[in-house]
Amino acid sequence: MATAATPTIHRSFKAQASHSEQTGVKKDDVFKIPPHLLLEEPGFNQREYDDPRVVAKIEEFAEAYAEGRFVPHLVVRIDAGTGKFFIVEGHQRARGAMLAISRGASVPFLVCIPFRGNDVDRVNCQLDSQSGLKLTPVGIARNYLKLVHLGATEEEIAKRRNKELSHVQGMLVLAEAPAEIQRMVNTDKVSATTAIEVLRERGDGALEFLRKTLEEEQAKGKTKIRPAAIREWFPPRKIAGGIITSVQSVVESLDSKKRRELAELEKLPPSKLKGRKVEIDAAVMLELVKNWGSAMDARRAKEQSKNVEKQRRSQQTIPGTDA
Repeated sequence: MATAATPTIHRSFKAQASHSEQTGVKKDDVFKIPPHLLLEEPGFNQREYDDPRVVAKIEEFAEAYAEGRFVPHLVVRIDAGTGKFFIVEGHQRARGAMLAISRGASVPFLVCIPFRGNDVDRVNCQLDSQSGLKLTPVGIARNYLKLVHLGATEEEIAKRRNKELSHVQGMLVLAEAPAEIQRMVNTDKVSATTAIEVLRERGDGALEFLRKTLEEEQAKGKTKIRPAAIREWFPPRKIAGGIITSVQSVVESLDSKKRRELAELEKLPPSKLKGRKVEIDAAVMLELVKNWGSAMDARRAKEQSKNVEKQRRSQQTIPGTDA
């Protein structure tokens, strides 16, 4: 009886790659490039390098390089015209390496993977990055706007990023927001979602509204603008449901004759409608008025509660005084 051949064990990456017809493992090229040769393309990386989170991440990489710990490879491209290397993904790692070198660490080279693709692919590569600190919402928004400038449609961006079209459209609103609003988002004074909502509703007045709202929230001891702070008062669900039901009853109470009368009145200009009357069933009208009254009572109670809280804060003793 024939004995099955014992499979050969290839005990290294090199051996695995040299027998790829058996193992399926293939060798790809990586390059070891001195850190000082790795350049940043102006305006490409959408990070704020004075952001404390970014500073901390670069410090983390610097410590890793100084201690000889593993740091993920960078992705770089080469400019065929000049032969210079530009970072596509790994800007914080490169800065961390240079910081470590400035402190005396030996980092003779960084392992880099060559990038293959066009300018749109480069932006998406940065958006896809999982190795470093995640981009802020503003950084993502700016990259979406860069893709638009490169000719991508909103639909194409949404498909490529696996996002809803509404998400892309909202982020493009944020990308074109005043710099101060973008700073408020980056410093977590307001969420991107809330900022976008205000920008859409108030346009050029968004910045002043957010400034004032932030001051009011900080006076209440809050650190950021809550979504509830930007929205107009709305009655509780139960009361709102009652109003809707009452309006429905009013409409359904109109017979065909009254509906024809309204259709004729609709043709008149607003100035001619004043003083005109349409008969409405008293019961359904009374129900509507009652529900509206409940809504106004709830609003007054809300305002009263806010005023009491405001008065309570104003009467609190200031530390270091006898007041």
